Amino acid sequence: MSKVSVRKRGDVFQYRFEIASQEGKRKYISKSGFKTKPEAERAGVKALNEYLETGHSFKPSEISYSDYLDYWMQEYCFINLKHRTIETYKYIIKNHLKPRLGMYRISQITTATIQEVINDIYVERGFAKSYMKNILKVIKSSFDYAAEIVKFIKYDPSIKVRVPKYDEPDEDPAHIFTKEEIEIIFNSVKNNHCVYYAFLTAYHTGLRISEVFGLTWEDIDLENKKIHVRRNIVKKNQAGGTKKRHISGNSTTVWYYGTCKTVNSYRIIDIGDTLVNA
Repeated sequence: MSKVSVRKRGDVFQYRFEIASQEGKRKYISKSGFKTKPEAERAGVKALNEYLETGHSFKPSEISYSDYLDYWMQEYCFINLKHRTIETYKYIIKNHLKPRLGMYRISQITTATIQEVINDIYVERGFAKSYMKNILKVIKSSFDYAAEIVKFIKYDPSIKVRVPKYDEPDEDPAHIFTKEEIEIIFNSVKNNHCVYYAFLTAYHTGLRISEVFGLTWEDIDLENKKIHVRRNIVKKNQAGGTKKRHISGNSTTVWYYGTCKTVNSYRIIDIGDTLVNA
């Protein structure tokens, strides 16, 4: 194992340690400018530890789950996930995971601990089963990455964790609007053509509201009575920016076209005469 050596160079001290050879040549990392020998030794030991951990400024076994979640978001989520999913993950991490698990080292967390946290969240907050699954998905995804990709832990403790069984259905099932209620909605927005035709399109096609507002004229084929779903419209809060729609404090809400949620979301929908003639 490489060791840190310290030597004096002029009026200052320098540390140096050997790293992996390249093309058969011995290589070193060194830094000078330290006023005392102990200061150079401490800095050298820290640099060596970071090198041995492949650039990490922490030991994987000692990192807290809170700090690991920040690392995971930066190295995986921001690169691979859609903006809306990232925002959901950030909210779950901030409000549920860091307050309950963030203080533990990632290597300390057991299956029992995670299951207890999931149970407590359900008992205390009474979230719908779908939202509980989202919370558990963030936990499972983060631990899977820690165990399988970056090897911060030896095994994934979240594999056998489950959402509690629900004995009763959700108190607020999806509301199915009556014809009379639909008429009330349409009458309330009939003077706002943008909103009216958006509601009308959603009502007759079943499109998500983000898909409706993502439509352009090139997506609408009135002659063949078809709508091509090719994109979503997405809202993103930014600090600054030029495409301003709403400003609150230092954040700017920007609307832009984004990809559809899944591959199956790209589709062609037949429309009837009611919508065509509208």
